[in-house]
Amino acid sequence: MEFLQAIQYLFIAADLSDPICDTLINKVLTVLGFLHICLQPYFCHVINASLTKNEKYLDRYIVIKRLCLIGGGMLFSRYLIAGFPGYSKMDVSDFKSTEWLRGDKLCTFRGNMHLAWSVPMADPTYVIPGAAIHSFCMFAPFFALYEKKGMVIQGTFLFAFGPYMASLFTPNLMEQASIWCFFSIAQIAIMLFFIRETLIINWGRDGPHQSLISNGKGSKGKETNGKETNGHTNGHTNGHTNGHTNGHTNGHGNGKETNGHTNGHGKETNGHGKKLKINK
Repeated sequence: MEFLQAIQYLFIAADLSDPICDTLINKVLTVLGFLHICLQPYFCHVINASLTKNEKYLDRYIVIKRLCLIGGGMLFSRYLIAGFPGYSKMDVSDFKSTEWLRGDKLCTFRGNMHLAWSVPMADPTYVIPGAAIHSFCMFAPFFALYEKKGMVIQGTFLFAFGPYMASLFTPNLMEQASIWCFFSIAQIAIMLFFIRETLIINWGRDGPHQSLISNGKGSKGKETNGKETNGHTNGHTNGHTNGHTNGHTNGHGNGKETNGHTNGHGKETNGHGKKLKINK
């Protein structure tokens, strides 16, 4: 989005009365910006889905992402049908609209602090959603998955330092969205590197990875199919496992059964009689 906005600044109008609003390039870039906004909730939850390996939540994210695509498509369709007779009866000229981005003409122009988008939209009805569908698709999944650790915190952070903080910078509803997009780079960095660090440590599906902000320490556990191991960050158990094997488990075997002494680092068991089979 920031790359797109940088291009838009090359063709930006001074205000909604500027003839540049009538140029094809300004209109095309405005539509692309609006389409990008409509798809933001989907890609937000693509990121969330990629940071979990729990099959239960992956199934839920499939539904969430589909709903985000449907909601984004419905929001974008408001622009497509705005010019049809009888679909846009509300007076939204001179910033009268109470919805983000909605205006009486298609244009990217200079706002108070950043660029602003004006997009004609059909009036909301029972089957035509208001701009709030973007808010719903973006934030509702965080709270719907409240039992998943940290989701409510992330959703609250995203809202407080996104649309709410943007509203403190400017009252222009056509500009608040672009300001939030500008904030989003820092937001994503904070959410990934601090709020969700434990998931970042376990990035990918091939095994645990190093922490990005904890001096290279290992992860606290690895999430697999809804279950987590309880190994320590250094891969060691609290002590020696006492499970009965044909030989002796030694030191750092973390409860894995061998016929002799184990020297590798494995997964932690409860330490008494619970055996995990590995290659000898």
